[in-house]
Amino acid sequence: MRAVAVYTGYMREILQAVKYGFRPDLAAAVGSLLAVAVENDPAYDRIEAVLPVPLHPERLAARGYNQGLFLAKSVAAALRVPVLAETLVRIRFTESQSGLGRRERKRNVAGAFLVTNCREVAGKRLLLVDDICTTGYTLSECARVLLLAGARRVECLTAALGVPEEMR
Repeated sequence: MRAVAVYTGYMREILQAVKYGFRPDLAAAVGSLLAVAVENDPAYDRIEAVLPVPLHPERLAARGYNQGLFLAKSVAAALRVPVLAETLVRIRFTESQSGLGRRERKRNVAGAFLVTNCREVAGKRLLLVDDICTTGYTLSECARVLLLAGARRVECLTAALGVPEEMR
């Protein structure tokens, strides 16, 4: 798992606007930052497809767009690989992770994701993209179901890494 920035200061303000303020323009800009990060990094040379962390249909309707998909499209374009936008789905509505403690976050996302087409991921090296990683439970649960569906390897990239309050 890699992150481009720490979830503090301007990056925190930008990602909150992206997530809660309907700012697809900022989502595209953050996607460009991620694209630059992976473009010339040989660590990503073997990636065969990019997947965004999916939103539940209810949350997608309320938010108006999946910010992770904007990020994933930019990264996939930089790597010249496909985006598998419909392959990983959220099958259960989950509470927002932002107000939950570590244990609650893990429980909240357990069993929330499903791979719709195992053939699309079987034997492939995948890159899972999201906006923020705090505890890693969402990414871990997504990676778990992708690996169970036959993915060879799942790597993760986020725009920011959350840090505990006492470290800010």
